[in-house]
Amino acid sequence: MERIVITVDNATAKKWRLASEEKRNRISQKIDVKLAKELMQDSKEEFKQFIDRLGKTMEDRGLTEEILQDILNEDD
Repeated sequence: MERIVITVDNATAKKWRLASEEKRNRISQKIDVKLAKELMQDSKEEFKQFIDRLGKTMEDRGLTEEILQDILNEDD
């Protein structure tokens, strides 16, 4: 994994700092998937490979296929 920096408003930044590590990890995974969808929309194969790698990482961390599907199916 690689870190990137994004800009958010002050209230969001404060809530992020106060959130539990578990919640920050869950949000980070959702952001990762959403960014990948946007940035890889022209290459379905590249996005599929990303999802496969993400699924393996999530599995290694004890997360389930069901949680991954929930993240992928969220509209917001």
